[in-house]
Amino acid sequence: MIWMTIVVLSCSPAISQDTQTQDEQKRTEAFLATQGANRPAEHCSISSGNPYNKTVACQVWDGDEQRFQEPLRIELSTPGAPVRSIEPGAIIYEWHFWNEAKQIAIHSGTPGGPENYQLYDVATGRVVESLPAPANLAQLPQWAKNQSQLQDESVPAGPLFDQQQTDWVAKILRQLQTIHPGMTRKDLATIVTTEGGLSTRLRQRYVSRSCPYIKVDITFKAANADNDPRHDEDPEDKIETVSRPYLDWSIAD
Repeated sequence: MIWMTIVVLSCSPAISQDTQTQDEQKRTEAFLATQGANRPAEHCSISSGNPYNKTVACQVWDGDEQRFQEPLRIELSTPGAPVRSIEPGAIIYEWHFWNEAKQIAIHSGTPGGPENYQLYDVATGRVVESLPAPANLAQLPQWAKNQSQLQDESVPAGPLFDQQQTDWVAKILRQLQTIHPGMTRKDLATIVTTEGGLSTRLRQRYVSRSCPYIKVDITFKAANADNDPRHDEDPEDKIETVSRPYLDWSIAD
């Protein structure tokens, strides 16, 4: 657990290489679903597509569980065109579409060995640009940076912003401090919300409504005599304990 004294996470929306609206994401998911019928389910360990140029990128898996985390090939499929196979010659660590899915960037390397970044043309599968990993990753061109790097760069910096962040975190901490034993489950609705992951009726993780990375663990006593954790939650369940606030990445079911 990372305690609140070392707050470093940003709760701003993720910045992706080719940012999509919710409608565009739905179109992409629907498009991938139709394209998936053309391949065995185990062929792709990861798939990503763009519904506008109708290109699907498939991170190929040969079915060997020992090599699931060591992909070596990306296949690009577009209706009416032959499949383009891209093999950078090393383990693929990360890849993403770039320039409205006209290009695909691949970060590859070997454990303990050299790493490389290559930009490929989606239409032909040919290398457009290639460079070794620099000592300072901030020197990478924008196309080579992954989503986390771009998101970090998008966060404003400076004394004024630092103070605003500090005040904002303090406000959330004060909100969480209002949660105390004796309150009911329904009293939590305006302060926190639940997230994915394992939980029971009597023990649950809650996250701040302002930032899903700021969390507390809460235990309950059932409102009725039945204290069976397998039974459904009751809005009148009483809070017994509240943990200290802490930071952690979001959990999804």
